[in-house]
Amino acid sequence: MGAACCKCTPRWKNEDDVICAYLYEECACCRPKKFIIRGCRSKDKDHDWNLPNNSTARKLLEEEIFNPYGLPVQISHDVPKACCGYQMFEGSVARLESEWCPRMNEKLEPYGFMVDGFEWVEYRYISHGQNGGGHTQPVPHLCIRVKKLIGKNA
Repeated sequence: MGAACCKCTPRWKNEDDVICAYLYEECACCRPKKFIIRGCRSKDKDHDWNLPNNSTARKLLEEEIFNPYGLPVQISHDVPKACCGYQMFEGSVARLESEWCPRMNEKLEPYGFMVDGFEWVEYRYISHGQNGGGHTQPVPHLCIRVKKLIGKNA
C-alpha cells in the first residue's frame, strides 16, 4: 500500500530533505495495524538513515513507531471514516503534528533529524473482472516522514 512504480517518486518524498518514511498499513482482515519503513532498504549501507552514527536517532524513533500500542499507531487508528468507508487521515496528521511530533523532534534534533506527518489520497482503478468495466476508488495513505535538518551534520 502506498508504493510507487520503480520510475515514480513516491508522493511522501515530495521534498528534498525527506530521507525515508514510515507508512501506516492496515488491513482489517488479517494483518495488524502498523507502520512499515519505505525508502531505506537495510542493504543500502550508505543511506543516511542506515549510517552507524545515526543509529541512536533511528532507535529513538522506531521504539515508538514500531510499538503496536504506541501513540503513533493509536493516533493513526482513531480517525473518522469518510462516506465511502475509508479513513480520513487529515485528522491523524493534525494530531501527530500537535501531540507526538514536537516531543519526538526534540529528541531527534541533536542528531540532525526531524519528523512530520503526511497524508495523501491516490485513486486506483478497481476492475470488475470478466464482466468488464470497473471504477476508480480513493485510497488514503498516511506516513511519518523522516527529514534531515538542513545545515545539521548527523
